[in-house]
Amino acid sequence: MSELEALVDILVVKKLAQMLGVQTTSSSAQNQWYDAEEAYPMLGLKSADQLRVMVRNGTLRLKKRGLEDYEVRDVRSPDSQIPRYQFHIEKCDARLSLSPELRQPKKANKKINRIVDSYAVNKKLSKN
Repeated sequence: MSELEALVDILVVKKLAQMLGVQTTSSSAQNQWYDAEEAYPMLGLKSADQLRVMVRNGTLRLKKRGLEDYEVRDVRSPDSQIPRYQFHIEKCDARLSLSPELRQPKKANKKINRIVDSYAVNKKLSKN
């Protein structure tokens, strides 16, 4: 069975279960976390490297302490220096469907807000 056929099978089972209002018992249909090699075709990408690039540039957010919204987790062994990412398909799909402006990391938004705030304060001071 090809990757495409396996993906279609999973999606058909999921859709039928949703239409019938039942929960699927298939472990593959319930599993939402996938390694990059399994996740990229499910997200309509051309390679697993595209996913890794999206993690590095902040398009997909890596789980960190204090961060509740994330699409990627690192499941490497404690001794390993090389990350092993897993991707939550539903969350990744939702994040990638957002416009690029809304996908900006919060750090960038805070920086923009700080600039806007300082501009407003300087403008107010210059009026007085």
